[in-house]
Amino acid sequence: MSPAVKALVASTIALVLTARPLPAPIQEIPENPTPAPQESASQRKPKHSTKSKPNAEESGAPSKRHEITSATHTKAQKPENKSRCGGVWIGVLNFGILGNADETLTIDPSGTVVVEKNQFGSATHPATWDGTTVRFQSGALNEIAFTLAPNADGQTAVVTAISMFISNPGAAFRKIANYEAAAGVATSASTTAATSQNPNEVPTAKPVPGRPGFVYNPFDPTATRLLDVRGKPSGTKLKDPISGKLFIVP
Repeated sequence: MSPAVKALVASTIALVLTARPLPAPIQEIPENPTPAPQESASQRKPKHSTKSKPNAEESGAPSKRHEITSATHTKAQKPENKSRCGGVWIGVLNFGILGNADETLTIDPSGTVVVEKNQFGSATHPATWDGTTVRFQSGALNEIAFTLAPNADGQTAVVTAISMFISNPGAAFRKIANYEAAAGVATSASTTAATSQNPNEVPTAKPVPGRPGFVYNPFDPTATRLLDVRGKPSGTKLKDPISGKLFIVP
């Protein structure tokens, strides 16, 4: 082999040897920086989420407590508002030619039932309560319009009773007992009367001639105050408001 050929071969081998190691550094460069950002990102996310969760719970806690407090406060107000009218109220009313009479009004806490008592008799009336005033109709023909408005002290009230024949624009009434106490006595008396009454001895009231919807009290034929049974179907059993005994609508 001539010296020229040997030199060519040697130079070729040298070029090959020097060219092979070049690709290795190109592959190693992206491998080092790649894991670093992944690790840092994964470490930061849990820290951020861990802090945000308690904050969200803490921020939500006051609103829940506020809602519970508001609901409790609202519920507590309702019975107080209703109980302002409930109780036993007494006062004096003028009944025109019949003169003055001591009037007792027993009103349930919801303001929907009023038991009226005076020297002329006793009767139970449906009523309405708008939060400030109890309203109901009284009289043999429901001709007397009653209102009772409790004062702020809860122990006194202004009562009006007006019809074509009587005028009470503002009588002063006072509460002498809570409804619960009065209802306990009334319930006991009614229960005793109903228990002592034989179911087979429930009488049928007699209708008042010319007065549809009114009957005579079957337990007190001499009573001048009629019983109002308007709107009640024939055969219905009702309770006499005075004796507490049952009778049948004719």
